[in-house]
Amino acid sequence: MDYEQALAQLHSLSRKGVHPGLERIRELSRRLGRPEQRAGRLIHIAGTNGKGSVAAMLDAMLRQSGAKTGLFTSPHLHCHSERYRINGEPISRERFAALFTRVAAASAAMIEEGWEAPTEFETVTALALLWFAEEHVDQAVIEVGLGGRTDSTNIIDAPFAVITNVGMDHMDFLGATLPQIAAYKAGVIKRGARVVTAAQGEAFAVIEAEARRQQADLLLLGRDFTLGAARLDVHGGCLDIQTARRLYRSLQIPLAGRHQLVNAALAVQMAELLDLPETAIREGLAAARWPARLELIAGRPLILLDGAHNVAGMQALTAALDELWPGQKIVCLLGMLADKEREQALRLLLPRIRAAVVTPPPYLSRRGDWQMLAELIRNCGKAAEAVEDNRQALRRALALAADADLLLVCGSLYLVGAVRDALREENYAIC
Repeated sequence: MDYEQALAQLHSLSRKGVHPGLERIRELSRRLGRPEQRAGRLIHIAGTNGKGSVAAMLDAMLRQSGAKTGLFTSPHLHCHSERYRINGEPISRERFAALFTRVAAASAAMIEEGWEAPTEFETVTALALLWFAEEHVDQAVIEVGLGGRTDSTNIIDAPFAVITNVGMDHMDFLGATLPQIAAYKAGVIKRGARVVTAAQGEAFAVIEAEARRQQADLLLLGRDFTLGAARLDVHGGCLDIQTARRLYRSLQIPLAGRHQLVNAALAVQMAELLDLPETAIREGLAAARWPARLELIAGRPLILLDGAHNVAGMQALTAALDELWPGQKIVCLLGMLADKEREQALRLLLPRIRAAVVTPPPYLSRRGDWQMLAELIRNCGKAAEAVEDNRQALRRALALAADADLLLVCGSLYLVGAVRDALREENYAIC
C-alpha cells in the first residue's frame, strides 16, 4: 500500500478508542522480532507537560555528540511522518508505507488467532521501534503517549527516564487525583534505571516510592541539580545549571517561557547522565527546535502560537504572557478538545484577553460541543465569536486583532498545526 492508504487504514483504528494495556503491543512486538530490544540505548520521557520539549532538547544534544538518534513523539503538527525521526529527519512516506504494511500484516495475523486488534497508538509505537531497530540507531528518545505504566511505549526497558511533572490531565484514564496520575507516570521507571524529574509534592512522593522499589537512581530538580541565574526574552533564554558534576554557565535555549528553563534543566541533567560532553550539551541545547511552543510569528499584529491544551499548559502560557508580554492587547483564536478541563483553563486565560474567536480543533472524534467555549467566554463578559471553519476563524481573528498587539492561537496542537499551515500559505515567515 502507499502512504495515503497506510494513513487511512491507521486512522480507521482510532475509532476503536484507547484501550490501555501491554498485552497486545507485546504480542505485536514478538511477531515483529522484538524491535525494542534492538532500537539503541533508550530514553523514556513521561510527564503531563514538557515531554516533547525535553525530548527535542535531548535529541539535539545527542546528535551534537555524534550519535545516530531516533526520536518518537506525538502528536504531530503538520504531517503524520513528523512523529518518527532519525537524526532529526522525518521518516519518508515510502518507508512509512512499507513498515506499516508489515505491522498491519502482523496485526491481522493476531486478529485471526483471536487477539484483540492492536490500537492506533500501539501500531505506531511498533512501527517506530521497528524503524529504529532496522536503521541501527545508537540512541532512541521515546515520548510516552498517555500516562506511562500501561502506555504502549512502556514495552521498552529503558535504563534512562525523565518524568517532567505531574498535573491533572486524562483523568478518565489515569485517575482523579495527583497521586493516582503520578502512579501511572512512575510506571516508566525500570529496575536500576537513572531517572530525573521536576515533579513536586504528593506526586513526587509517589515517584520516589516507585524509584525506591525499582532500586532506581532518582534525581530531583531543586534538590540534586538546580537552576541558577537566568534571563528570558520573547525568543528564548539564557541560564545556569548546577549539577553534582559541574556548573554549566550561560546555556542558551531558543524556546521562550520560564517553564522551558525547567525543561532545559531536566534535559541537561539527563544528558550528563548519558555522559555527553559539555560541548554537545551546550551546542545541542542552543540548536533545539520545537515549534508551536510560544512560537512568535512576525507580522501586524504579532502572532503567538502555543500548544497549551490543558490546565498545566495554560498555567505556563499565562505566566509567560504576564512576564514576556505584560499589558498587551490580546485577541485569542481558541479551540480545545472535549476531553480537556476547558472551563478551568479558560478561567486562567480570560483575564488576559480582550476578545476571542472559538473554532473546533481539526480532530472530529474529540471536538465535542466546541461552541460551548464561546458561550463561556461571553458569560464572563468578554466578546467571543464561534466560527466552525478553521481558516475562516483565522481570518476573523486577524481582523479582530488589527488594532491589538498580539493574536494568540492556543488550546490544541491540532489547531495550532492547522493555523501554522494556513499562515505558511499566506507567506508568513515560518520555519
